[in-house]
Amino acid sequence: MTTRHQDLMDKSLQCIHLARAISDRYDDPTKMPAGELGQQKSLLGEAFRLKELAEAAKQQADLESWAAKPDDDGQVLQSSAAHAQAIAVGSDGADPMAAASGRIAMQRFAKAVRSGKQALTLEEKAALVEDATGEVIVPPDLAGPIFKTLPHLGVFRGIGPLVRNTTSDRVSLRSLTGATAAWNKLELSGVPTTAAIIPNTPADSVPVWDLLALSQIGVDELADTDANIVALIQDIIGQVFAQLEDDAFAFGSGTSQPWGLAARATSGLITQGATAATNATIVPDTLKSLPFQVASRFQNNGVYMASRDATQAVTLLKDSTSNYLWQPSNTAGQPGTLFGYRFYTLEGLPAMTATTTMTDPSIMFGDVGNGYLLAQRQQITMQRLDERYADQGLVGFLFRMRVGGDVMRPAAFAKYLL
Repeated sequence: MTTRHQDLMDKSLQCIHLARAISDRYDDPTKMPAGELGQQKSLLGEAFRLKELAEAAKQQADLESWAAKPDDDGQVLQSSAAHAQAIAVGSDGADPMAAASGRIAMQRFAKAVRSGKQALTLEEKAALVEDATGEVIVPPDLAGPIFKTLPHLGVFRGIGPLVRNTTSDRVSLRSLTGATAAWNKLELSGVPTTAAIIPNTPADSVPVWDLLALSQIGVDELADTDANIVALIQDIIGQVFAQLEDDAFAFGSGTSQPWGLAARATSGLITQGATAATNATIVPDTLKSLPFQVASRFQNNGVYMASRDATQAVTLLKDSTSNYLWQPSNTAGQPGTLFGYRFYTLEGLPAMTATTTMTDPSIMFGDVGNGYLLAQRQQITMQRLDERYADQGLVGFLFRMRVGGDVMRPAAFAKYLL
């Protein structure tokens, strides 16, 4: 126990004893004068403040002791848990040991980022390094917020596709496309046919692919605090993963990446829709008819999605009284609307001017939540590249996330070929 901690605890105890002396003067507490009651409250408040200062001094001493010997996590883990336990008394009842373990995991990860996995002890490697690939596993406390922010950073996730978390390399569509049903009389014991359980897609499963992000961080930035390094990594990989996902979900080829909506539309899987009479010319009446091209059960939750140039053209469309058809949202972060449906710009969709013929599904309408499956493994790994950018004063980091996607109900979508 440090001298500072002991001194603060002694002063806190003095205040407690003085407060007790005031209360002991009165056998009947209701007889205590207001002045002495106020003095007792002040003494107890000061005792509590000194207690908090004493706990902070002890935690600082424990952390400084650990910093001198960073490979020994046991002492700091115990002291952090003890401090968290003291704070948790009378609060929300959160598990202090879990909170302390999370802080230790973040410290270990920051150590791996700064110095590489070779600097980790055997205990730290067992906790962070994936045996199969030898890559450093990004702790859940860091990876979790990334998955939570992806729907806000990316457009397609924000629309609301069906997200299936998996530990496998593929997700079966047979269990996700719904049950069959049949009408019959009760006494005839009618049962639904099983002939239609095969998913209405070319495949029975959605494979999960590797999504890679390469980033370079300066050696000076690596010397920053743990919190700043963690925030930097969350921002870097969150932004780049969101961009790559949007491009793949819009026009992915299905080869080493998810199937995109436009690719499934051009391959003939999504057949319903309309074709423009003139290339890159959007007709309002045709645009308005798209919701009626999908099955009625998907119409109410449907949204418009368009490429950047198609979005620009749509926002300039006017009715007979010169009012714009597309209406911007009055709420920050919310999409505009077209004919009462939400309207999103999905930059991965093909541009209207990509060809001279009307074959590009630059605008699509559909119920993304019921029509598209997004499969993901909620784990991100990191590989440090020390030599590749050494001459530039940078360190490379390769982040890996596993994700896949495909249209599971083509009837939920309609295309507008421009």
